[in-house]
Amino acid sequence: MAKIVFIMTDTQRHDMLSCYADTGLKTPNLDKLASGGIRFDKAYTVQPVCQPARAALFTGMYPSTCGSWTNSQGISDNVHTIGQRLRDKGIQTAYIGKWHLDGGDYFGLGKCPDGWNPDYWYDMRNFLEELIPEERYNSRQTSLIEEPGFPAEFTYAHKCSNKAISFLENHGDDDFLLCLSYDEPHGPSVCPVEFYKQYVINRKMINNIYIAKID
Repeated sequence: MAKIVFIMTDTQRHDMLSCYADTGLKTPNLDKLASGGIRFDKAYTVQPVCQPARAALFTGMYPSTCGSWTNSQGISDNVHTIGQRLRDKGIQTAYIGKWHLDGGDYFGLGKCPDGWNPDYWYDMRNFLEELIPEERYNSRQTSLIEEPGFPAEFTYAHKCSNKAISFLENHGDDDFLLCLSYDEPHGPSVCPVEFYKQYVINRKMINNIYIAKID
């Protein structure tokens, strides 16, 4: 039986996980995964730019070979992803979260590519289309996290997690590959205030300190 959950976070350095470095950051759930599995001390990418790096991960090919050598440059039509290859072997495949391989803009096209279960496809374009214009604007405003009562349910990460849980509830007994790709903490992003307050000093206080240093 093959049961694989592949979790990606965007622009998160290794020392932002407390299982790698004691910096005061709290990442208990990822630490738990690390303690129960294999934690790599070194990893290398074929390309330090977002889309080409993703293309290599999901095709097993160099970006220069699969046609995805820069952002907003989709993979070639004749290139198969791991989703297509496993789907053709009877394995359940789901991709939830930031894709960035369809040739669209940063948010994607909102269309499930071949090889992945469309019932669970949920890229950033799908998320934006659920929101009214004011919410779309707020979703990219980091100042929103200072608002009391800001709900976790509003965030893209929370909605992706719910989709992933639904997939596991329905296909947990099958052979599967579940890719869960969070855009967060790639900026600009938002989070509930209780997490924000753990690490950030009051913005007004920061401004006062900065002005005092200039004076």
